[in-house]
Formats: sequence, structure tokens, C-alpha cells
Amino acid sequence: MTGARDYDVPITGFTSYTTAHGPGTLVFVSGITSRGAGGEIRAPGDVAGQTEQILRTITGLLAETGGTLDDVRQIRTYVLDIEAWPQIEEVWRRHWPERFPASTLVQVSRLFDARQLIETDAIAFIAPATSVETANR
Repeated sequence: MTGARDYDVPITGFTSYTTAHGPGTLVFVSGITSRGAGGEIRAPGDVAGQTEQILRTITGLLAETGGTLDDVRQIRTYVLDIEAWPQIEEVWRRHWPERFPASTLVQVSRLFDARQLIETDAIAFIAPATSVETANR
């Protein structure tokens, strides 16, 4: 029988799955890039800076629903250059020092704006004690 114990990725803190149990709020965040409030691309040419901006944006979106980055269960990241992983990982470790959400990193040929180096989707599960009612965004 094959299971999680038969599968290993040699990245400290990497996980292939997470679980969420009981009542709560699922939050789906998609298409987040390094755009600022005015639509400008922040940190052009700097994948670590763009990653930081993306996590700031996700943090803000989750806060509106009563959550935090600790509630993220899955993250999907699209990059122009897979070799940028060490810079991305460094930023992630500041936000998730113990364990990353279940994650996928995919290299793509282009994002919507050519100045974007990275784009991220996330799914969060917010337990009822911290969730708030919000309108569909």
C-alpha cells in the first residue's frame, strides 16, 4: 500500500497534503500577483519582492474573512523560472517557518503581464471561532 510515508520531497517543511475538519469557512484566493492597490506591478524583476507582495495581498484578503496565512491549506504557484525557487522559499519560510501549506510550483511560459514573475492561488480553511460572514468577492 502506498501512502504519505512512501513519498518524500527533500525540502524541509514541504507537505503534500493538509486536512480541515468540521464547520468553518473555505476561502479560495486566485490570480494573485505583485500588483499594488493602484494596479501597478511592485518589485519588477525581483521574484522575492513579488513573492512578498503576493503574501501581503493574501494576508489582507484573508484578514477580511477573519483568517491569517496560518489558515492556508493549499497554495499553487506559477513562475516564469523554476530556478527562482530558493528566493521564493526564503520568503515562504519567513511566513511559514515550520511547515508550508500543501503546495505546487509550476513553471509557465508567460503570465498576464510580462513584468509578473510569479502568480499564486491559495485555499484557506478558517475555523468558526475566527470566521466572519463576508460577501462574495
